[in-house]
Amino acid sequence: MAETESRGKIARNDQSEAGFSLIELMFASIILTLGLVSVVGIAVYVSRTNSTSSILNVLATTAQDQADKLRNLTWNTVTTDSKLTVGGNTDYSSSDSNHRTQVTNTPAGTINVSWKVINGPGTIGDTRTVTIKAVQVNSPSRLAQGVTITMIVAQN
Repeated sequence: MAETESRGKIARNDQSEAGFSLIELMFASIILTLGLVSVVGIAVYVSRTNSTSSILNVLATTAQDQADKLRNLTWNTVTTDSKLTVGGNTDYSSSDSNHRTQVTNTPAGTINVSWKVINGPGTIGDTRTVTIKAVQVNSPSRLAQGVTITMIVAQN
């Protein structure tokens, strides 16, 4: 009879140590919750960064397209296209109609493009520096400055 009692106690001891205690489950739940919150935070950050990158890509492409258009305009000692005359402003609202345009139906919505043309570099007068700025209309504050590119155009 002593054997069965000892066997019964052994069996009961094995059963009471199987599984997790309530404290272990609480710690596991806390660790799992912290991990999931971190993953969600990273996912939000990555999504926002991808969105910003996409908009900046559209702005840079739009500014480069405008640079290509301006590079193909006529500018020589006899004739100068009005879009390449000295003047303008990189601020869309301050620029005249010859030095700004609006591009619609882009993946980033409507984009205001404006440019400023100055003489030089150099003093001969056969080059001009063009600074082009593309800004998304109603852009979020982190993209309010848009994208600015600068190029030098020579007479053709």
